[in-house]
Amino acid sequence: TAKAPEGIGQEKFDASSVSIVAVLRYGNGMPFNRLDKLQGSMGIPLPASTQWDMVSGAAPDLCPAYERLIWEAAQGQLLHNDDTPMKVLELMGRRPREGSGADQKGQRTGIFTSGIVSIFEGRRIALFFTGHQHAGENLAQVLARRAAELGPPIQMCDALSRNMPKELVVMLANCTAHARRQFVDLAEVFPEPVGHVLEVL
Repeated sequence: TAKAPEGIGQEKFDASSVSIVAVLRYGNGMPFNRLDKLQGSMGIPLPASTQWDMVSGAAPDLCPAYERLIWEAAQGQLLHNDDTPMKVLELMGRRPREGSGADQKGQRTGIFTSGIVSIFEGRRIALFFTGHQHAGENLAQVLARRAAELGPPIQMCDALSRNMPKELVVMLANCTAHARRQFVDLAEVFPEPVGHVLEVL
């Protein structure tokens, strides 16, 4: 076996390689399988399963930073939130009845990724939560960490009820772009009043 160069530790991967794999996957959306193919084409195999082991092994070290980001996001002056459907095999279980978001026991079976973007001291903090909860429920858990002396934040979202944090006070600012679309749909039917609204917007 060739002697390793000086300064090379005993770990299989350098911390910087773990960081770049995590940033490529979760910061830039590059799937593990795609990075697997890219690395393989360069003669340095890095299987998708190995990449998962790398980032999941590093995750506990990042928990304090993650918790701090949630706390800082809760102190933000302006928060945006929304949901998108998601598939996670581990969470999928039984299928809901036709036309229902719940199983026979009334438990929610839909899976969502909620995105929450908070503006805090001029910086954007992006948080993502994946599970059975809606965006409003996830936002409520974030805002539960808000300092008591701060007033209610501005919440920017579309008018969907599941985006609202129940039992928490926020200054609601519904999305004008969503509202504008509703007027655009009526432009041919009511051209004059709709035209005025669109011009003002």
